[in-house]
Amino acid sequence: HFGRKGVGNLTTITTSWRIFAVGLLGFHWANQLCRDAHPEDKQRLLQEHFVRYEQLAAYLRYKSNDEETMGITRVRRRMAEGNRNIAIGLEKENLILSDQVSYGIWGMYSTALRETGLVDGNYRELTEKGLAIVEKIEAELDKDWYWPIIRGEVKQVADATLEQEAPRFARATTSQTVKSELIHALLEGTGAPTGTRQCQAALHQACLQMDHKFLADINLAGFIKAVESRTDSSELKQVLRDIQNIERLLVTANTLFDYCRRKDGTAFDEVVGEVVSAYGSFDYLPELPDLEGCPYREDLEMLHGLLKADDVQGALQALLAFNKKIMDGRGGAPWVEDRGGKLQVKIKSEKAALIPKEDLQSTWHYDYFLRSYAGIAAMEAE
Repeated sequence: HFGRKGVGNLTTITTSWRIFAVGLLGFHWANQLCRDAHPEDKQRLLQEHFVRYEQLAAYLRYKSNDEETMGITRVRRRMAEGNRNIAIGLEKENLILSDQVSYGIWGMYSTALRETGLVDGNYRELTEKGLAIVEKIEAELDKDWYWPIIRGEVKQVADATLEQEAPRFARATTSQTVKSELIHALLEGTGAPTGTRQCQAALHQACLQMDHKFLADINLAGFIKAVESRTDSSELKQVLRDIQNIERLLVTANTLFDYCRRKDGTAFDEVVGEVVSAYGSFDYLPELPDLEGCPYREDLEMLHGLLKADDVQGALQALLAFNKKIMDGRGGAPWVEDRGGKLQVKIKSEKAALIPKEDLQSTWHYDYFLRSYAGIAAMEAE
């Protein structure tokens, strides 16, 4: 909720501009091959074409020493087997991920491409902006070689042929022009809602003033401070303040709840005493940001109020109730319950600890898509 106010397109997974480039080409070719397909068959055919394309692209990228490939473990293993011909297809033994549609580029990068304004709709059709980028890639490749494989007409590709084609595919998908235009689009996030788009544009301008080494391996607190000192956008500064404030509550909540998960069979009052002894007060918690439209608003407000009042017993009870509500929504059992004054733990945590109070004020558990954004920005700054 809060991360999306500043970064409207990227996710915690979408960290590689090269995968975006490969995905764009695949969506374009899959749609071209399904142009005349019956509407009832189109979605299925699109996915089938894309799955075969993604496999082929993965082997080509591996041949160019590109380790960012999704499914790299299976690709590496199959290549190490020394087969002279590599099978491409929809059969289970050919997939490069256990569920390639869900966990590959189709499932993991589509939303980011859509929110960037590069593809549109369930068919992942390229927008004018997306097409302008992918045409530069396509111009460097002979699609007559690729399309029979993507259609499933050619079911095996010789290892030697992959070796020969790999450099050309790498040059096409990673050219400086493609890189510049694609990264700029990702950082601007022009497919996001207006308010987010303005904040993200301001975030981009701030990142342009930073060193790529700093961006490539950010400390979130340091990154936020660096952005705040490099932007005049009051909207972006407010988003960053909100993120910092909600993170303090979430880190505290996680720490207390995880500690409960290692106290199976312990008296509830004993756990309360241990928390009080460790922290005394939660006066460090900042005021809550505006939670309008935020999931679990009432639960967060209640928890915050109890912690600020140093009502540890009430706060722990609220955390257990919060977890029960979440698990009820998922159709599962609560991880921790208070049964007759003792904790009953179903999902245990052996190593959870009540970390020092100062760490509660500085530790980060979530990154609000800022780490992915900084990673992409680092590539622009290289």
